[in-house]
Amino acid sequence: CLPANQERFANGRLVTVQFHPSAQVVMTAGHDRSVSLFQVDGIRNPKIQSIYLESFPIYKARFSVDGEQVIATGTHHSMFFVYDMMAGSIIPIPKVRGVEEKFLRNFELSPDGSFMLLVGTSGYLHLLSMKTKELISTMKVNGRCTATAFTPDSSKIYSYSKEGEVFIWDVRSRRCLHKFEDEGSLEGKCIAVSKNNQYVACG
Repeated sequence: CLPANQERFANGRLVTVQFHPSAQVVMTAGHDRSVSLFQVDGIRNPKIQSIYLESFPIYKARFSVDGEQVIATGTHHSMFFVYDMMAGSIIPIPKVRGVEEKFLRNFELSPDGSFMLLVGTSGYLHLLSMKTKELISTMKVNGRCTATAFTPDSSKIYSYSKEGEVFIWDVRSRRCLHKFEDEGSLEGKCIAVSKNNQYVACG
């Protein structure tokens, strides 16, 4: 089995490997400031395209739910980039009005494609419109937020703090519905919600 990215190996650490939601395409992105797309055929896995973001080591990249965009955040930047694959254009988002953050690294996209959640510093969660990339509202958790997850129906957000507290937010009202402590947690790192919405895994 050949490496998916054999036609262009990264020159630095890879931070993202993700399959396209509908096409036989895989994306890689990393600290070499590039996002690369490969056609997955199991034989050659030819490179479709690579884009280079100057002076922008990538922290995280994700396909939009409709598969038409790639969102990429950097390791030490307050801006992020949108790659419009249909138009072939790279769109910098230099400043989101109302978001005062030195770094914007981690983010999540809602399963229904409506929202982008930016994880800020000092416990701030910034909910953006996926369509306009404008701020809808900001929520605040105690401590530092290390991980977030939308429920499958996109109606709620689970946020996990470094101290091991889990907060459940209503997306429509942006109110905290409930919070609980992950007993035995030494340091919160990641969280996930099951597809049937009955279970939460965190650790």
